[in-house]
Amino acid sequence: MHQAISAGHEITLAVAKEILLAKGNAFDAAIAAHYAMFITEPCMASAGGNGFALTKSAEGQTRFFDFFCQTPFNKKKIEQLHFYPITVDFGGDTEEFHVGLGAAAVPGSIAGIFELHRRYGTMPMKDLVAPAIQLAKQGVELNEFQAYDLSLLAPIFSQDPSVRDIFYRNGKIKQLGDTLKMPGMVDFLEFIAREGERGFYQGDISKMVAEDSRRKGGFLTRADFENYHVNVLEPLKVNYKNKQIVLPNGPSKGGAMLAMMLAQVNHELNSIATAIERTQQIIQNESQIKSHLDRFYPINNFQLQPSISSNRGTSHFNILDRWGNAISFTSTIGEGCGYFIPGTDMHLNNMLGEIFLLPNGAHSWQPNTRLHSMMTPTMVMNEFGNVELISGSGGANRIPYSIAQVIYQLYEKHNNLEKSTTHPRVHFQDGKFQIEPNFDFSLKKSNTIHWEKKSLYFGGVHSIFHHGHQVEAMGDARRFGVAEVF
Repeated sequence: MHQAISAGHEITLAVAKEILLAKGNAFDAAIAAHYAMFITEPCMASAGGNGFALTKSAEGQTRFFDFFCQTPFNKKKIEQLHFYPITVDFGGDTEEFHVGLGAAAVPGSIAGIFELHRRYGTMPMKDLVAPAIQLAKQGVELNEFQAYDLSLLAPIFSQDPSVRDIFYRNGKIKQLGDTLKMPGMVDFLEFIAREGERGFYQGDISKMVAEDSRRKGGFLTRADFENYHVNVLEPLKVNYKNKQIVLPNGPSKGGAMLAMMLAQVNHELNSIATAIERTQQIIQNESQIKSHLDRFYPINNFQLQPSISSNRGTSHFNILDRWGNAISFTSTIGEGCGYFIPGTDMHLNNMLGEIFLLPNGAHSWQPNTRLHSMMTPTMVMNEFGNVELISGSGGANRIPYSIAQVIYQLYEKHNNLEKSTTHPRVHFQDGKFQIEPNFDFSLKKSNTIHWEKKSLYFGGVHSIFHHGHQVEAMGDARRFGVAEVF
């Protein structure tokens, strides 16, 4: 059977391929790839970050791994916090983010990696860490997308003097072609391979972060780390034509949004735009998401506890191995909070810094609660229960809608994976339709913004499509994606 990978970075893909060729399975490859992302994609992945993974074993079992961020047990007075705004210039538009130790929630990436390894891994963890250690030693050259992201987030990456030499050269943020080396990550990864997740959540790492939080104005304590756990759940499953779409359950809102959007589209392309508009209106009231989903899919197992949503800078990869194991894996650190765990070169998330999502103001989040996310790792199963599509995307709240548009092109318009991925997209947000060039938009709407070229704004849907005896893989050029079948 063919093996396939689609990812957001060529070296992330190369590391996953190396593990598959060494007879590791898709889950081994995913663990190694995520470690590699700590240096290949440092704006999207870190030991201080979090994520979701959707898995399908060769035996047919599907599981959703939720290792997203948890809010701390206790709050502090706002005036005691290290929490402040930073403005990011996107060129023609600016956006304000909140960073500092007071913006950091409990990270889940390391716990997620080890839970995945316990359940499905076949290779020793030290072997899976080894490629990332080598990358951290020799360095990784910044490609165009990572250099662009780093330039956008330069005000955040400049906050911690301990990593200034990693991300800056001659006083300026590093550019395309410059090399990132992370010497602290070498020792950190060797420590993790030796001590396991206990070293992170019950040992020296949590002790260090908790002490810095106490002294410097963060929320995180030893108890927050010690009580963190990965939720391994039954995925949300909905019928679509004669297929079954497998999606993340709560705390992802993205799975429900993708399902509701597809339930409202028909053969008319403009129905995509109106379905996104209606779905956006539905999710404004979080308490109604389940009831609306029940209307479209009377039998479903969706569960969503009250919380706030938080994710921005995201990356995604998919892996299919020779045995039929499959994984769809999305990760994020938000923008990062500007604090790097001392001696590790690992950036801590800023998931509590999304104050525009808190109607009652900054820090009105509920303690000890799993945050929500729009991240939507996705699979489609054929009528025989075999995985046919593995997909996912970055792109904040556009994620589920971007993936749904690829699914629509594949199964409604019967295009191949390349055409389905490159097809122009539409989005609806803040009362406006955003339209890529050549999207056939004929609705008589005055609230439209026509883009001059395709953009990462509309996601980066990386996918693997296994139909019949043919396997296709595609990395979305909007986010410089890469793919390979071998």
